[in-house]
Amino acid sequence: MSSSTGYLLAAIAFDPAIRGVLVVMASVGALVGSVYLLNATNTGIRTGFLITMAALTGWCFSLGLFWTIYGIGMIGMAPSWTAKEVNFDRNSATVTKNVDKLPITDGSGGQVRSAQELLTTFEENNPEVRAQIESTEGEGFVPKSLTQVVTLVPELKVELDSQLGGWRILAESDSRRGEAIASADAAIAAAQVFGTDTTAANYTVKDVFFYGGKTAAEPETIKGERSLLQQVVHRIETTLQVKNPTLYAAITIQKNAEVVVAPGEAPPPAEIDTTASTVTVILERNLGNKRVIPALFALFSGILFFVFCWMLHTRDKKAAEMRAAWDGKAS
Repeated sequence: MSSSTGYLLAAIAFDPAIRGVLVVMASVGALVGSVYLLNATNTGIRTGFLITMAALTGWCFSLGLFWTIYGIGMIGMAPSWTAKEVNFDRNSATVTKNVDKLPITDGSGGQVRSAQELLTTFEENNPEVRAQIESTEGEGFVPKSLTQVVTLVPELKVELDSQLGGWRILAESDSRRGEAIASADAAIAAAQVFGTDTTAANYTVKDVFFYGGKTAAEPETIKGERSLLQQVVHRIETTLQVKNPTLYAAITIQKNAEVVVAPGEAPPPAEIDTTASTVTVILERNLGNKRVIPALFALFSGILFFVFCWMLHTRDKKAAEMRAAWDGKAS
């Protein structure tokens, strides 16, 4: 064995990518090649090739359809949140469209009442709510954000949403809240909002608001408020709404108070610094192209499958015509 061949084999053994490509090529050659060999020995070289390729492309077409329907396999970019801006003070102008419609929600601007005021007003008309809240949150509970209020009292979400200029607040139980907060954490760390060592421990996430998107796809505010017929209608509306309106998210955060922890002691629970301004992180939903690649793969495979089947059909028709002409001459 020459030294160059030894170096080549060593490179292949070292690089897992090259080894993986060779394994795939060998597997495809062995599997597809064995099928072609069987077909070629029984039907001829050309017909065997057409039958093998028609079977292969038909299988690829079916696989591409399953990938497209379930969003698996060779997929594109998944949906994600893209940071648009970090607004340090809502009294200043915002760059992103529709953000100016969101009122100041920290209770200081007078546009939306504070969480405590909303809860107190509701409790005056519904005294049983205070007992229910204290049984779960403890006596003397004071809400720190609007999210806590609408989570404990879902009826207040409808009233609050009507005051948000087209925006809507997400309760803590909303599964979409977690992904938006994670994207906001990354944007805050990248912008170094609280210094070069900014981490999620430096601040507290207060509220998450959404604007736009498919309104028919919004979950129920109060569980069971929609009948089965209404759920079906909402599902049909969402399906028939082909174009997705742009979806924005606004996440409000506030810096935590700095505490000095003695050596060996556990740090106390984080407390919001009430003197710090409320920072708003604006995100835009990027729908991605998760199913575009498998759909194109299915389309390309389907076209090839049709072409090979058509060639087989044409070849079969010509063979049938030749047999019929031969039988006529023989008679």
